Amino acid sequence: MMKKIRGFSLILCACSVLAGCNKSSVDVKEKAGEEIVSMEEAEYSFPEKYEKTSDSGKVKFNCELEVPENIKGQAISTVDVKGLYRCDREKAWTIFGEGKEIIEKPETPVDEGRAPEDYYLFANDESLDINEGITYGSSNSKYYSYIGVTNPDNQAVFEETEVSFKSGEECITELQKIIDELGYHSEDFIFACYPLNFQTMKNLEEQYLQEGLLTEEKRKESWSQEDDAYSIYGYQKYEDIPIFHEMMSIARVMAYDTPDNAPIQAIYSTRGIETLNISGVYEFEKGKQQVTLKPFEDIAAVVEEKFENILNDADYEVTRAKFYERVYLDEGQKYKADPIWYFEVVENNISKSVTLINAETGKEIFLQ
Repeated sequence: MMKKIRGFSLILCACSVLAGCNKSSVDVKEKAGEEIVSMEEAEYSFPEKYEKTSDSGKVKFNCELEVPENIKGQAISTVDVKGLYRCDREKAWTIFGEGKEIIEKPETPVDEGRAPEDYYLFANDESLDINEGITYGSSNSKYYSYIGVTNPDNQAVFEETEVSFKSGEECITELQKIIDELGYHSEDFIFACYPLNFQTMKNLEEQYLQEGLLTEEKRKESWSQEDDAYSIYGYQKYEDIPIFHEMMSIARVMAYDTPDNAPIQAIYSTRGIETLNISGVYEFEKGKQQVTLKPFEDIAAVVEEKFENILNDADYEVTRAKFYERVYLDEGQKYKADPIWYFEVVENNISKSVTLINAETGKEIFLQ
């Protein structure tokens, strides 16, 4: 009998030891799992600033990375482009055309799959063009256009001036109301503005006349405080990532992140909207897959190699790096979207160029 009891006790002890071993094994696995998760969370994040000089000294990086806070540097969801967003045509007519005398309405051919285009020239020298987007110009809009108020080369001059009729924020708010009425969603855009002081515009007009960039018949009869305005522009965003629209990929001169390339451009004066241009706005949908992003250091290495391989004595400084979602038409003429890095590179402290790198593959996107 004692032998049986001793044998049973031994079995119990063995089971207890085995149970203890299994529990320790589970604990180890759980701790290991926690460490893996922790490592994944801290795996990689884009640097806030990137400073580096190539071994030869030819290429220098000195830029703060412009990246949305929700992009941590690991992976993002793919983006599906459903197509171009179309404005509310009836609202566009109500706001900008109703009650005005039409003196010209030419027939405009429409490409297959695109919205019809209706262009109107009104008796008071206003114009309205409605298609997927909208282009409106008041009777005074041409004078702002003649002197290039949206030209990036003139922006710095205007930013040093002031206007007093309203704040820039107030004018942006008024514009947002109109954009919402037209069927867009103003919260889908990143807006900015700068003042257009009438005295500065008058001086610029005189300069253009002296340089032969403007003819006398295009001179404005007079400039006054009534012409004070703001140049307002907005870039579309999706999931807080700014959109690099398709027109920006067509040619090198169109690739710059400047006010005159924004899909929303407006001039808002003391009289209200002088010009409004909305085009290249897309309807998006979150994709079902994930895109793994390359570390920024790998992307920067591609840029460095590109300029190191240029056989000249020039120096290159990368002054800007911005994360974008690029929209383009593929070979089948279907809209696609890829994450990219946008770089501004200055040669010999004089000329500036743009380089685009696919954020997933690390390959350059070549511009014409």
